[in-house]
Amino acid sequence: MEIILGVVMFTLIVLVLSGLILAARAKLVNSGDVIIDINDDPQNQIRTPAGDKLLNTLSGNGIFVSSACGGGGSCGQCRVTVKEGGGDILPTELSHITKREAKEGCRLACQVAVRLPLIHLSEP
Repeated sequence: MEIILGVVMFTLIVLVLSGLILAARAKLVNSGDVIIDINDDPQNQIRTPAGDKLLNTLSGNGIFVSSACGGGGSCGQCRVTVKEGGGDILPTELSHITKREAKEGCRLACQVAVRLPLIHLSEP
């Protein structure tokens, strides 16, 4: 009887923890489509699934941004201006972008995660 009770309790604990993880993931991780608005042109919008980096998303849609390091964040060539929706600047970007440029929305496309519902982007 003790073995059966132990197995049942273990199974219940695993199920509860799995449910908590799935609920937290649904609340905390953005999913669905993201609209990237380029140069405030309604004809130049990209609808893409959330989760990838901006550099990969742009190149996958035929907009190629120079990046010598291939998206590693070490060259600083993939500069774009993100007017809205880029999130906070990352520490890897601070070695390539000054505080003044950061205030103006300058970001590295390889470091910006596509996860917010709308991203306003201006090509340099």
